[in-house]
Amino acid sequence: MKSKIELLRMIAEYLNQETNRDTMLKEALKLLIDNSEFNTGWIFFIDNNGEHDLAAHYNLPVGLKENDYEKLFNGKCWCVNQYNHDNLKNATNIIACSRLEKLMREDASKNEGITHHATVPLISSGDSFGILNVASKYVKAYDKDTLDLLESVAFQIGSTLKRLELTKIEKENARIQERQRLARDLHDSISQTIFSINIMSNAGVRIAESEEMKSTLQKIESTSKYAMNEMKALIWQLKPIGLENGLVDALKEYAALIHIELSIDIDGFYQLPDNSEIEVFRVIQEALNNTSKHSNVNKSDVKIIVSEGVFSVVVRDEGDGFDMKEVTRQHGLKNMKARVERLGGLFSVKSSLGHGTTIRFTIPIE
Repeated sequence: MKSKIELLRMIAEYLNQETNRDTMLKEALKLLIDNSEFNTGWIFFIDNNGEHDLAAHYNLPVGLKENDYEKLFNGKCWCVNQYNHDNLKNATNIIACSRLEKLMREDASKNEGITHHATVPLISSGDSFGILNVASKYVKAYDKDTLDLLESVAFQIGSTLKRLELTKIEKENARIQERQRLARDLHDSISQTIFSINIMSNAGVRIAESEEMKSTLQKIESTSKYAMNEMKALIWQLKPIGLENGLVDALKEYAALIHIELSIDIDGFYQLPDNSEIEVFRVIQEALNNTSKHSNVNKSDVKIIVSEGVFSVVVRDEGDGFDMKEVTRQHGLKNMKARVERLGGLFSVKSSLGHGTTIRFTIPIE
């Protein structure tokens, strides 16, 4: 077992060089458990809805590993509840863990001596990511030095999570700039070329002497129009056009481009920062794309409500809907949720076969 200073140095050296979040969590947890008095540990990520996800684990007792870690995924517990109510500030001894207690009632041997655990929040620069739980066999409480060590490790992990998050934002900003450059290039070169083809073929139709030549030029004209519409749609995906005139105008223009009849109702006044406005546009844009591609209808309703520092959006269509249990990546829901959560907001979707789809999200605004 390493000394506290040696362990913190070892973990810090590893964290400083790691760039993958999932790998970082697993390896940092392993280093902590292998070089301390702890026997097992697990990390919960907790989202803005208060829902937890098992982000990493190491050397769990067999009872917690059963059925794909069912006991860790399902249900609520004291540590998650305290975190969600902003009551978990420091490393804490958990007197009663509902997950471990349930396992002991079912089969105490599967606990492998793990009956209690300590927990500490993963926090950095005011941002909260989740909690780190650790436990030792036959230990019910941990002394102050042990809890201090746990807090130090949690701070290191939280700081690394923040660093990786900022790096991801920087990469995303670079990607957006590249997309905007590509959009400009497409507009300035290829779009203009297609437009020229359309103009020339249209002129050719008027002066063509044979019906065969006229028919060929008409096909070229219609094909170039189709290509131009496709190019406009692609440029919209790369760079939101029209946002300088406001979110509503941009949404109406995009809806017209993909042949969606859009109704927008606004309750309240707002002014979104540029980055927030782009993210909000992208979420609604994806919802409109889903209506166009999957709903079998060409109408969508958008309701925007601004009240008490909250910007709320509801996007609704009366289309075919889908089975929530069989949702695919084609619907882009994961990306939509991620965009909303980057703004500190909440995202939800409700749909069922034959009953349309409703997407709701809220973000805080000043």
